[in-house]
Amino acid sequence: MFATDRQDSLHQLRQAAIAAPMLDVDTERDLLKRIQASDDARALNGLLVSHMRLVLSIAQKYRRHGLPLEDLVAEGNLGLVEAARRFDCSRGTRFSTYAAWWIRALIRRYTIANRRIVGAPSTRAARRLLSKLRETQRQLAAELGRAPSREEVAKALDVTVEDVAVVEAALSGRDISLAPAPDGKVVELASEHASPEETASFREARAMNERSVHDALERLETRERLIIEKRLLDEDRETLADIGEQLGLSRERVRQLELRARQKLRAALLDRVA
Repeated sequence: MFATDRQDSLHQLRQAAIAAPMLDVDTERDLLKRIQASDDARALNGLLVSHMRLVLSIAQKYRRHGLPLEDLVAEGNLGLVEAARRFDCSRGTRFSTYAAWWIRALIRRYTIANRRIVGAPSTRAARRLLSKLRETQRQLAAELGRAPSREEVAKALDVTVEDVAVVEAALSGRDISLAPAPDGKVVELASEHASPEETASFREARAMNERSVHDALERLETRERLIIEKRLLDEDRETLADIGEQLGLSRERVRQLELRARQKLRAALLDRVA
């Protein structure tokens, strides 16, 4: 019954979005002025209905986090209301462009707060991480030939390591109940230690990554490889100026060589994946 009710609700949302009228600029501006002048309920409802398609489109992109679409749409509507009250009608931009930012912002905040029983902080950094963490991890893995560390991800996104750890935990799995099920079974917590199979798999994956990086480095010229080793692989990473002094090159030339080497490495690693 519950699943059927939810499907009916989703169907109604989609039908409402399809039937929503498109507003011309003048009508839209009139509704916004009435909302900002007197918090006109009829004008606000008209604006919400006409932008249902936009809210639903954005909300659907966050369904992968396991939250009901109706809840995401409700948060998106709150973002739309906030946008309506803040929008500057004297500017030349369309309201939908401005509203989309607020819709995403409130949906992201809601997603972070409700992804787990112990909620993640709804900070600006956490919201940025929620949308970019996985993509950034994949990009860094392609560049480095291995899984990036939290420190490397934090540096790439200009956030703290703690921010990365919290959001990573929030995205890693859903909360489950530890209470006994009706049949008396109890969920067993996973061991903190890896199983022998997991350990062997990890070692094999690490060896493959090391071979991939080694083969990719072989494609570089001598100077390029030296720069990559000193800039990316050594524990005590050297500056562009220090490397330039050793090679008799300017700082800018070292930067150009590093960029070219990174591009070669990325291409080599992508070739292996393909």
